[in-house]
Amino acid sequence: MITVISRWKLKAGVPEELANALKEVASHYEEVEPGTLVYCVNLSTAKPLDPNLQPADPPPPAIPSADQTEVVFVEKYRDAEAFAAHVNGEPFTEFRTRYLKHFIEAPDQPGWPKRETLLLEEQSGFSR
Repeated sequence: MITVISRWKLKAGVPEELANALKEVASHYEEVEPGTLVYCVNLSTAKPLDPNLQPADPPPPAIPSADQTEVVFVEKYRDAEAFAAHVNGEPFTEFRTRYLKHFIEAPDQPGWPKRETLLLEEQSGFSR
């Protein structure tokens, strides 16, 4: 199993076009990529705990779309082949190409967003 956390750096927040695409991309991958076991798209939010590690009361408001700095993808694949199929597949390539204009482009990889990616080796866990 392969677990990936990938943080894509935004140019100037999350415009409506990108926000709409991010809301739908996971369900699309679920339909067409059987080897993709988990695919979650996340934006940053305010910290839910106060400095004393107590729940913030009232809860902080969401970070406005215009102030977002990155999109964080949390992904889990059945194996290396499933991960390669995702990265090299038409749906991912189309998403990356179509929405690259909203991300800072990687200086060493034209056509790819600037990103930080972690490959994780799961030791234990659960999902509810």
